[in-house]
Amino acid sequence: MRKALVASLAAVVFSLVPIGTWAFTMEPMSTLLAPSGPGRVATFRITNDGPERVAIRLSVLARATSPKGEEINTPAEELFIVYPDRLLVEPGATATAKVQWRGPARIGAEQSYRLVAEQVAIDAATARNGTSGIKIMFRYIASLYVGEGSFAPSLVSTIVGATGPRGESGYLVEISNIGQRHLIPNNLRIQLEGEDIPLSGMALGALSGSNYLAGTGRSLFVPSPYAIPGKTYEGTLLYESAD
Repeated sequence: MRKALVASLAAVVFSLVPIGTWAFTMEPMSTLLAPSGPGRVATFRITNDGPERVAIRLSVLARATSPKGEEINTPAEELFIVYPDRLLVEPGATATAKVQWRGPARIGAEQSYRLVAEQVAIDAATARNGTSGIKIMFRYIASLYVGEGSFAPSLVSTIVGATGPRGESGYLVEISNIGQRHLIPNNLRIQLEGEDIPLSGMALGALSGSNYLAGTGRSLFVPSPYAIPGKTYEGTLLYESAD
């Protein structure tokens, strides 16, 4: 069984070389596939902006997140057909690749994946006997979702008074998406019931602006002299949707 790949993907483009040497772009960077019907196929365009021919390798990874915000990726080839999965793109040209969902036709919540486009050395472009020794020059990482248009997100918060690592009092805040679709909340804040001081977006830090995949959540300890350890707080969750 292959070991899961754990990575922190704060951006959708992960460069392995200096920015000035980027030679291709990929569009779209986020797309939604339907689990059945014509919408289960999406087309991606790869444009070679450089002066030399580039070799591109495409693959799909399943995507999950930990409570600390780490992204966990595992291979998902059995759920998709990517054709072609290897491309040679001439300078100034644009090539297309199609990604087709071949998983279950009925799903209860949105499924999250990554489409990875990697530039590899030309002499490795047609190698199909594993990845050992193949030099990856840089990669684009797109968001790929499978779900119904009727799916909707639902964010909830849990706030408990706690003691921090240095003995300070504060709030242990958990934000969970119990809905069926991902959501990116901006300007996230919590108005605690009976408290005059809200938990602002600045205090909540990375909890605001993070991508909450369906069925996942994140947690954070927020120091505060007003928190009572062990007490459970009710709060109103406020945010602006960026998605």
